[in-house]
Amino acid sequence: MFAERVLNKTTNVKLHTFSGGLSGILYLFLLIRQEGFIHIDLNKFEDPLEKYLVKSMKNDFRSKNYDFMHGALGVELYFLKKGNIEIIKDVIDFLYNNAEKDYDRKVFKWKSVLSSKTNEVGYNIALSHGMAGIVLFLCRVIRTGYVDSKVLEMLNGSLNYLMSQEINDSLYGCLFPSQSIENSQPITGSRLAWCYGDIGIGYSIWYSGKTINDKNLEKKGLSILLNSSKRRSFSETHVFDAGICHGSAGLAMVFRRMYLETNNNDFMLTTKYWVEHSLSQAKYGNGLAGYKTFFIDNWIDDYSLITGISGIGLMYMSFLKNDKQQWDEIFLL
Repeated sequence: MFAERVLNKTTNVKLHTFSGGLSGILYLFLLIRQEGFIHIDLNKFEDPLEKYLVKSMKNDFRSKNYDFMHGALGVELYFLKKGNIEIIKDVIDFLYNNAEKDYDRKVFKWKSVLSSKTNEVGYNIALSHGMAGIVLFLCRVIRTGYVDSKVLEMLNGSLNYLMSQEINDSLYGCLFPSQSIENSQPITGSRLAWCYGDIGIGYSIWYSGKTINDKNLEKKGLSILLNSSKRRSFSETHVFDAGICHGSAGLAMVFRRMYLETNNNDFMLTTKYWVEHSLSQAKYGNGLAGYKTFFIDNWIDDYSLITGISGIGLMYMSFLKNDKQQWDEIFLL
């Protein structure tokens, strides 16, 4: 079987990360088995691979790397999907013990490396690498049925921190900056994307409200997302390409998820806009299916799920089939 051949090759995978390594591969197999696409016994593969993942995750603990895409939380998503309570407890303790706690403001926050080039450390508030991702991870923990005082305290504290970052929409063209206003860099507006800015923060606030049955949080998150749905021009969005991470396919994915959840037609109209925008990006005669990805000032061929044509195609298939888009859980939706 193809699935078994892929699993046999996992010993050659050099990374443990969710976005480009072993934990993401194993999570994908759990997901497609759950959806009935494959029927395969993973037990004979899991033990040695999971020992490697646990070791790698502990290394991330030591370096305080909680990143969803490239660190401890991405690995933990795999164990969370398996329902491994003991490892979930370890991660909760790690997050709690390494949080900066401001009990007067009821705030929890975590520092991380903002730039691998400069090793600058600060507060990342984004979904892809920062605190919006932590919020969504904690919501998933709660939805597994594991709820204790630490989880709820961290969820409320990190939400308070995210909402304290709101900036003047009229001045900056968005409601949240690319990084925390507490960092040393000047405050700048954020692009419209799955990875950074208003959409990820708005979704994390809305989903938290849904998870803990807080209507005020739901209303706040919905307001942020509806505000984002009105941003269309390049000067308002800075959408360069069509990939999931920071492009138009990712916007179609998020707004369609919100339509599926709320049945609000504004989200469907916005989804259709970004689907059409994605189609318009298939304009390169030497590209992959007409597409190229903007990467460090260059346009490149990109097959990947996160930034390339695999993700773009997946978005199109769900839109055309009008399915429930279950696959978007790998993007924390």
